[in-house]
Amino acid sequence: MDEKSYPFYEIVEFPAILLETPGFKETLDRLIDFCQVPRFLAGCGLPLTPETEKRLSLKLVAHLLDQMTSDRVDAPYISVWEKGRHQEVKMIYVNPAIEKITGFTAQQVLKVGFSIFVPDDLITKFEQKDGTTEKVDVPIEKARQERQWQQIDGRWERVYEILNKNGTAFVRDVAVIEEIDSLCISTGTLTDASLEFRT
Repeated sequence: MDEKSYPFYEIVEFPAILLETPGFKETLDRLIDFCQVPRFLAGCGLPLTPETEKRLSLKLVAHLLDQMTSDRVDAPYISVWEKGRHQEVKMIYVNPAIEKITGFTAQQVLKVGFSIFVPDDLITKFEQKDGTTEKVDVPIEKARQERQWQQIDGRWERVYEILNKNGTAFVRDVAVIEEIDSLCISTGTLTDASLEFRT
């Protein structure tokens, strides 16, 4: 291998390295302040410790930078809830690409939350059993509870049928859920699964 070449796999962990670099950390902090992230998080009504505020700030800035540099067809999001209070999920961020999937703007989704897709508190999910796909109607509260129980597995993946501006759509929800202090932070992506699951 040429001594001057630098293989891509060597840069996988660069965020952890850069966070310890004073110039990069200062730039991130300035970006967080510029985007008024602390003011936004202070108004979200969640009990934020310095650690959870910093974690959410970094996630938000990363998503905003991604939003500026890519035209996505999937919709990354961040949602948060207090442990034991999964019925009170707060949407902190959703990529504007959500409008391509649902017809609802990011502002509408952030204002109303996931209930904009599930107004009657009943969600249809799809489960794989013995090689077949089964539709199951579940109260949204039970689905959220299940999500919290399974957060220890680290990765969450489900396909749901939701309402959109044209009737119904199918979305795949893939997320990583982490616990920091008293909060559960779900960082995920919604993708259009309509071609796969349309019946």
